[in-house]
Amino acid sequence: MQSGDTVIVAVSGGPDSVALLHLLCSALPRIKFIAVYVDHGLRPAETGAEIELVQALVRQLQAGFERISVDVTAAARENKTSIEETARILRYQALETMRRHYQATAIAVAHTADDQAEELLIRLIRGSGLKGLAGMQFKNGWLIRPLLLESKDTLLHYLQAQQIAFCIDSSNLERTYLRNRVRLDLLPYLQEHYNKSIKQTLLQTARILQDEELLMDEMTDKAWQEVVRTMAIEPVPSAAPSYIIEIDTREFSKYHLALKRRLLEKGCWQMKSRPQFRQIELLLNLLQTGRTGAEIHLSQGLRVHKTRQSLVFSYPQGRGSYRGTVKAVTKANNDLK
Repeated sequence: MQSGDTVIVAVSGGPDSVALLHLLCSALPRIKFIAVYVDHGLRPAETGAEIELVQALVRQLQAGFERISVDVTAAARENKTSIEETARILRYQALETMRRHYQATAIAVAHTADDQAEELLIRLIRGSGLKGLAGMQFKNGWLIRPLLLESKDTLLHYLQAQQIAFCIDSSNLERTYLRNRVRLDLLPYLQEHYNKSIKQTLLQTARILQDEELLMDEMTDKAWQEVVRTMAIEPVPSAAPSYIIEIDTREFSKYHLALKRRLLEKGCWQMKSRPQFRQIELLLNLLQTGRTGAEIHLSQGLRVHKTRQSLVFSYPQGRGSYRGTVKAVTKANNDLK
């Protein structure tokens, strides 16, 4: 960050985000910080006090302030997703909206070392590959996590020493959410019965896997250039990418299984689809044993079909939920590789 830059700071009023805003404003006086409070509509009895606290802190620090309201309950019902996941998605969308509005150079969030340890266990429970088990990154696009190596206890001591007030989110004590059960039950149990330093062990593991993930990313990118063609299409299907992806099956077969999985995973991500292990295995099976013309149906209308020489990722009818095999209504017109 440079003098005169603007940075969006996600501030909920809790100890971690309050400490983040105070530390940033104190350490970088020439940066313009905009504290953004995202009201999820889930705790109306507590929202008012949190907003007042954040506004008071913002005035003291001479920072900017924005409040954005999102309807998590309605979105979760419409998209058939969990409240926890929906809140996360809408929160980041709101922060990105503010980043574009202010033309900010970054979005700062208050994830800590404790959050990193919890996240690793959650990803392990849900199932994740190397990329997931490498944990959260200090920087991911516009997103930065300045406190990722700091413990919550350290931040609490800082707030106490500086006599800075904060709020406690009552939902953090509800065991309805997996993250809370990991924080309140699983981690303390592992610490007491298996490893007193379990959090530090998880953080060390994440750092090792992050370095290995960087190497695998480089190898995947190199292989991608060898086996994948990205081709523009016209007309563009509704709400879908303006391209299709083809994987050369002959070249693909030369690579190690680990790289094959990563190439297929990258193909899904490039097509705006979030792949799971089972889906990657289905794609591998399609490549190895599927007949020409066989097809896999993935989420939101993404189709992957096998030709004599390639595996093709496309949205024949655009993004959306529908069933059945549909012939593509678009055609490739030029390579974008």
